[in-house]
Amino acid sequence: MNQQADISIIVPCYNSDRYLSACLHSLKAQKGPSLEMIFIDDGSQDSTGALLDAFAAEDARAKVLHIPNGGVSAARNRGLDLATGRYIAFVDADDALEENAMQLLHAQAMRTGAQIVSAAHAILDMDRSERIPVETEPVSQEPQGIVREIIHMHRIYNNIWNKLYDRTLFEDVRLDENVRIGEDALLNLRLFLRAGKVAYLSDITYVYRIHGSSAMAGVRSHSDAHQPMLRSMSRILLAEGVKERYFRDFLQTCVWIDEKERGIRACMQTFHEKVRPLVLEGIEKGRIDRQDRMLYSVVSGGFFPAFYVLMRVREKLTGKRWGIRR
Repeated sequence: MNQQADISIIVPCYNSDRYLSACLHSLKAQKGPSLEMIFIDDGSQDSTGALLDAFAAEDARAKVLHIPNGGVSAARNRGLDLATGRYIAFVDADDALEENAMQLLHAQAMRTGAQIVSAAHAILDMDRSERIPVETEPVSQEPQGIVREIIHMHRIYNNIWNKLYDRTLFEDVRLDENVRIGEDALLNLRLFLRAGKVAYLSDITYVYRIHGSSAMAGVRSHSDAHQPMLRSMSRILLAEGVKERYFRDFLQTCVWIDEKERGIRACMQTFHEKVRPLVLEGIEKGRIDRQDRMLYSVVSGGFFPAFYVLMRVREKLTGKRWGIRR
């Protein structure tokens, strides 16, 4: 009888042969906890499949599943279906782990009893061969506070590849296969809403490599690309019964994603049509937190565009920001 692995690492791969060798090398170098490496070849048309098969032939910890192309979320979900380890980790085929990544994450989970351990990461610009330091915003140790940060697109908590998860969290949770941008954040939103204890590791465990073929490289409209994510986020918050608790945060993020691309004036001109219905969707007025009731009245009463312009003017005069903007 095979002993259960400490960690199942799920690696979705699609036409990744240009970058895959560094990923495989970093996986092979991992020491410490016992690993199960699950590679999902998502219908690749280059030599990715052959490279994975060759790697698995040399490393008994690796298994490869070749499937028709269905997207990264579908590939990760297939990996979750196959995973048997006590913990789950995700790695993208064009990225790499630091040499002691799994050892550090596993030790932190064992030491703290956390169901989710998050860690710091570095960014490597492949086109410029430049390693970019990542600004680390303040981190929270409480799941409710982290949920707020996820809604605000926190650089640490939105990603799934810089974490170690207790596999029991995935019993009835999978990635949303209909969302192509922001699917990581949606998964983390659901997992942190149900996690008991969480932990943070300041060590860098992951190298996120950006290049011309990255997921966001060909996106023309930042705002439009994020709308499916925002709609799914609204549904998750409603299903979990917490949308009223995070009303202000969800409003701020919906506004900021649109404003970031189109500017304040254009964003406010279409606020009632584009943002307001989603923000108010499913909200029960009586469940709004006391400190947010006036803001809710401003939005529901149709006065938010004027209010928001005033808040942004106040920012320029006082330096006091209205909300969190990533």
